[in-house]
Amino acid sequence: STSASTPPAPRAAASEVAIDRVREFVRRVVVAVLIGAASMTLMPGSANAANAAKTANAQPTTSLTTKLSRDFRDLRARVRTSTTRTMKDGLQSVGYALAKFEEKTQENWGVDDVWVLFVWNWCIRHGREKLHNAIQSLKSKFDAARTQEPFDKSFLSWFKAPMQVVQALFVMSWIFDIACDLIDQLSTEWDIPLPIRVGFDKGSYTLTTGVMSIMFVQKYLPPFLTKVFPSLTGNDTSVQFVITRLTSALMVLATLMLTLSAFGIPAKVLFSFGGLGGLAFGLAAKDFISNLIGGLVLAVLRPFKVGEKIYLTGGGGKYRDSKERNVSNYKVAEIGWYQTKLIPKDGKVTTIPNGYFLGANVINSSRAEYEFFGPSLRIAFPDVNGIETMTTELRTYLENSRAVHLSYKKPMVFAKKIEDDHIMVQIESYIWDVDCGPDKPDKATFVLGRQRLVVDVVNIVRKHCPNSPVLPIEIQSYADAQNFV
Repeated sequence: STSASTPPAPRAAASEVAIDRVREFVRRVVVAVLIGAASMTLMPGSANAANAAKTANAQPTTSLTTKLSRDFRDLRARVRTSTTRTMKDGLQSVGYALAKFEEKTQENWGVDDVWVLFVWNWCIRHGREKLHNAIQSLKSKFDAARTQEPFDKSFLSWFKAPMQVVQALFVMSWIFDIACDLIDQLSTEWDIPLPIRVGFDKGSYTLTTGVMSIMFVQKYLPPFLTKVFPSLTGNDTSVQFVITRLTSALMVLATLMLTLSAFGIPAKVLFSFGGLGGLAFGLAAKDFISNLIGGLVLAVLRPFKVGEKIYLTGGGGKYRDSKERNVSNYKVAEIGWYQTKLIPKDGKVTTIPNGYFLGANVINSSRAEYEFFGPSLRIAFPDVNGIETMTTELRTYLENSRAVHLSYKKPMVFAKKIEDDHIMVQIESYIWDVDCGPDKPDKATFVLGRQRLVVDVVNIVRKHCPNSPVLPIEIQSYADAQNFV
């Protein structure tokens, strides 16, 4: 048995040695191929490839890492140099454009340049609409089924306000330059100093640019926020409102500071008001600042938003409050910087300065999940024996109604007090408001559901108390009620 098992051992050892040699050969081939490919890619050329092949057996991994690190450093240096050169060229281009723009602003208007004012005015009044119609006609040629955009909702319609700002700039510059030329031609001893002339042009153009930038921000920043940050804004426009206002406020401050600097006035005058002049300005601007702060508070705290319904209480006669039956409550139509526009049920638009809301009591009925339903029932004395069964059935009916909000408070129906001509039975329950509850009713469904509730309550009352609801003592019949009214 020993002689039979001895021969396979040399053959097994030889096979293992052959396998190890094949593995080593494959490893060297793979390393050589990788190093050659890296050398040809990163450092093309036959010399580099030959050098890489010579050092393949020495330290292939270290050589490849070194080459990659060196090439990466070279690439980073080239990118840095290219970026620096691009930024420098861009800044030089911007500086050149600003210099040219400043040079153009310093050019004086002449009397014969009045035609520019008339042409610009024509563009504002008629040119915008003609350009819009031409664009729509051109688009219709390429797509006949396309619906034309109304002019009132187009960009050119909104662009009227920026064009009017530029028109005001042109008119002021034209009048100022003509006045300066007239003073020079009169050869008077008094002359407008050159710094004022230069500062007027710079300041007016700076102010106009700032005003137009604020207009564009207020127009296009909210939709931009909705598109770029949908999770931040969502369906609530209050976040957009706050961001837009804060951005506009910063731009207003920056525009004022740059305009004052262009006129040669230190920007620190915006923050330094002293003496009687500062006191007079503070007293005159007290209400204005209060309204601006009120607008900012409404934007940040958001006690109500556009489309919601609110009650104003404690108006003190200054504004119509919820005690007026024909007003009931207000619908918020617009929340502005300075004032808020409210629309009551009678349709008479009410404009309230935002400073009023800093000390007013506001009830936001749109954010309530439920509405109080508590009619008082006038039960006649002959129906006193049916009160218990009536209240029990009313309580059961309300508890089983899907319109009633049971999780907040269970319905209560009880005899409250005895009056001279009737027994008062009080109902206290809460019903789901619009878009709330298991059925989430809309406004029309909510009104019809509340009407069904009232009718059912009256039918239950008449079922157990046929003589009820009782009329007041001074009214003996329904015919007398019509005469009484």
